Amino acid sequence: MKKTYIIALLTAGLFGLYSCSDVASLNATSADSLGTVAQVIPGTVVSARTVQVSASASDKNLGMGLGTALGAGAGSLLGSGKGQIVSAVGFGVVGALAGRGVGASAGKTQGQELVVKADGDKQQYRVIQPIYSQIGAIPVGTHGNLQYGGSGSKFLPDGF
Repeated sequence: MKKTYIIALLTAGLFGLYSCSDVASLNATSADSLGTVAQVIPGTVVSARTVQVSASASDKNLGMGLGTALGAGAGSLLGSGKGQIVSAVGFGVVGALAGRGVGASAGKTQGQELVVKADGDKQQYRVIQPIYSQIGAIPVGTHGNLQYGGSGSKFLPDGF
């Protein structure tokens, strides 16, 4: 009974960490972007399409690490002596593979590829960004500002 409780608790912890993943927000920024300078170019969206943004390497690696720990922990509860070691290693490998898969799918998000034509000239810029919950998908013809610089790029419609 105690072994089942520990396995259930570890599993809940693994999935709990993924439910806390960052959601694209205009009201949040990373510490890396503090003090950076961005150029702002006013323009109009001339092309827009939805894209699938795959998980980052850190999402996959976190899943793999947690899966390994969970699998090895669960495996160590089975058997005794050398059988316990073999079980821990085997479950750790399976946990790593499963955790990497969970990390890869949990890190996927919908994004948008936008082509923005700058006001006053023929220059066009392409930006791929998340679909922000405050804005939603940005349609063709939307006017706003393309911001790019040291912390990345994004297009924000007028008023944001």
